Amino acid sequence: MSTTARIRPLGAADAPAYKRLRDEALRCAPEAFVADYASARLQPALAYAQRFGPPLSGTFFLGAFDARHTLVGCLGCERAHPLQQRHSAQLVGMCVAPGAQRQGLGRSLLQHVLMVAARVPGLEQLTLTVTASNTHVVRLYESLGFVAWGLQPRALIVAGQAYDALHMNRPLHPRT
Repeated sequence: MSTTARIRPLGAADAPAYKRLRDEALRCAPEAFVADYASARLQPALAYAQRFGPPLSGTFFLGAFDARHTLVGCLGCERAHPLQQRHSAQLVGMCVAPGAQRQGLGRSLLQHVLMVAARVPGLEQLTLTVTASNTHVVRLYESLGFVAWGLQPRALIVAGQAYDALHMNRPLHPRT
């Protein structure tokens, strides 16, 4: 999949496709997201368009499209707003359609985001939060240089089940 997927920045015109993909991810894997499906499905698609900024701003989403031009994966990068935190951005909203999972698409999206983020002026590090029990995703992040720095017990409770959140960090440029 990842070799045939076309990865590009998402724009406002992609909002309906993004909403479909995101809603499906929230429905299928509620423990992987802070947002819940019941609330998110009521949001209009265009409400998400503000997340799709120009890549070099540090706040952007990349989408992966299959051969039929269907959005099958996405990953966002959201730069911190406060001046004293502008050196940092958080990765958010990793979604891969069920039929496209375990084919390297998440890795491709993550590699592309890392390449784009490394070119953002003043951006020095990326952070993320992942459900700790989602071990294959944790291993993916670790394989690309992310290091765990903290665990938040019971960060989410979905249908009565508690899930811990693992916080991870990765510098964009080696320190000299």
